[in-house]
Amino acid sequence: MNARLRAAIAASALAALSLTGLVACAPEPGETPPTTTGTPKPAPSESAQPEVPAEPEVPEKPDLTQAELDQRLRDAAWANDVVAAEQLIEWGADVNAADDTVQSAYLIATSEGRLELLRLTLKHGGDVKALDSWQGTGLIRAAERGHWDVSGVLIRAGVDVNHVNNIGYQAIHEAVWLGRDDPTYLATLRVLVAGGAELDRLSVSEGLTPLQMAEERGFSGQAEVLRSLAAAAAPSDPGAALVEAARTGETTAVVAALRAGADPRSAGSDGLTAVALAEAGGHVAAAQVIRALGG
Repeated sequence: MNARLRAAIAASALAALSLTGLVACAPEPGETPPTTTGTPKPAPSESAQPEVPAEPEVPEKPDLTQAELDQRLRDAAWANDVVAAEQLIEWGADVNAADDTVQSAYLIATSEGRLELLRLTLKHGGDVKALDSWQGTGLIRAAERGHWDVSGVLIRAGVDVNHVNNIGYQAIHEAVWLGRDDPTYLATLRVLVAGGAELDRLSVSEGLTPLQMAEERGFSGQAEVLRSLAAAAAPSDPGAALVEAARTGETTAVVAALRAGADPRSAGSDGLTAVALAEAGGHVAAAQVIRALGG
């Protein structure tokens, strides 16, 4: 068989196959051709309704005595469970109720550095004059642990910054003698001094000033902060001095201005507040003090 004849036979066979495929794929008379755009979505049911969010369940007040409610609140404070604490307060738990060790939800918040919990207790009548078993204020407890932010909230709430406990320490003494030479305690010292802490009061037990305590403990960082703060002069215009010090990052000058009575929310002629200027300039230590005292 010559090549021309083989080619003709192959072409004829190919045409027959194509015709068979078309016939096989063709729809029967009356049949709807298949769609090529995907399965159509079913029409929405006329009875379908939008889902309504379920009402949150309101916990029922448990059948507890006042003493049991107060104990549960203290437990929540130790656990830093603010949600539970808020619910217990709503049920009547007392933020100032103390146990046999003179611990209340308010005092626990101060020593443990529970900032959100502290604000909750103050909102619900936390007693800023409350004293612990050492006859110390919440501020003394916070300073001992280096909670500079909590210390600022307590100073703003009216806690006496120079209260002396029954072993002769003020908050600033505890921050030095029982603290560490690290940034959290340096910030705590600045907040205390900005809030009016005395720098020359001797501790009863050791007979030392805060600076002498720092030197005795070998805390060079704390000692340097206390020396510079003791030497800083009070500015004649505290508000303007605060803004300028925040702009340049002069932390000692920031503390001196606040100590002299500058409003922590002071702003410059450009409308920028002192804390905004300090933060924009990356002056962390200066911003800490201003923010802690209400900036």
